Amino acid sequence: LSLACRAVRRPLSCPSCRPVDIMVAQIWEVVGGADKGGIIVREGVDLKSPQTSERLATGAVVRELSLVGDRLEFERVEGAGPAKGWVSVSLKDKVLCQRRPAEGAAGEAPAWRPAARGSRMPRVVCLHGTACSKQIFTIQLSKLIPKAKGKIELIFLDGRGKIEAGPAFDTMQKYFPGCPNYKYDDVMLDSKGWRIYADPQGTLDWLQTQLAGLAPVDGILGFSQGANFALMLAAQAATGAGVPLGFTVLLSPNAPGFTEQLPELFAEPIPVPTLIVRGEQEGYGAGMEPLFNAQLEKGAFQLDSRGEDAPAAHVAKLCANATMLAHKENHRPLPGDKQTADEIVDRIIAFVEESC
Repeated sequence: LSLACRAVRRPLSCPSCRPVDIMVAQIWEVVGGADKGGIIVREGVDLKSPQTSERLATGAVVRELSLVGDRLEFERVEGAGPAKGWVSVSLKDKVLCQRRPAEGAAGEAPAWRPAARGSRMPRVVCLHGTACSKQIFTIQLSKLIPKAKGKIELIFLDGRGKIEAGPAFDTMQKYFPGCPNYKYDDVMLDSKGWRIYADPQGTLDWLQTQLAGLAPVDGILGFSQGANFALMLAAQAATGAGVPLGFTVLLSPNAPGFTEQLPELFAEPIPVPTLIVRGEQEGYGAGMEPLFNAQLEKGAFQLDSRGEDAPAAHVAKLCANATMLAHKENHRPLPGDKQTADEIVDRIIAFVEESC
């Protein structure tokens, strides 16, 4: 394969990380087939599988779902052609599809990237989950903090509203008695069972004010609700509506119903490098199971997974440059298994350092 078409997936080297899968979400552009109205699309990876009725137009932009040799499974983002299918990225000596870089033109740093940090450590703002706090989040990240010391400066930010009652409060008080409990916004479920918020724009405005006060900020690390808002902050950075960000680390993000509340932020794939960590046991109700299950039983919504078992997979599809790690556990910032957690922590630190 040519350099432009080489697969970039790779397994973690340590045997204990065998349950951890890495995938890269990549954007491609069709550059071949101009003289034939586009390139051939087939229903499967096999070159003998049925051909679709229309071609994928030259100039079309697609998101990579999988890459097997020089066969690309895609989801169309822009341009004409089938919504999904399989194409060849090269044919003999001809390049048919090429990766679209996330960087700015002519070698310039993109507008969403912060200024070079020089010799200082990367500064990472940490956003906790619902009914948590910076005090609780430091405990939850106890495997990360010692390893990050001297390499990354972690800045913990409490939510803008206090929680003093309810199922989430009760759960967190059970595990972290006496600790304060906060939220960034009130969480709800849309008609699909995906996460939406009472005032996402107001919360983003508040977060942008906090980030400006904490400057310089190189990136965001968030868990659950914090991960959801970290994604929105990355989208703001990409559209020029917020402070520049060099990366985001999303720990157990939820199904992103909020994209329909803020469609202007998600019109294009987010170019900000994103590391997603998810648990294989996480479902669509993760983090708010009592309310989710009660509303599902009452028929308040009809769960629509859109073909994805993992809610975080929908988040990866929103990003042009995303890497996903999956461990065997449930909805939590880091897995309980020490060896797997250590390896994920090492990957987080390396990702932050590489992205700055």
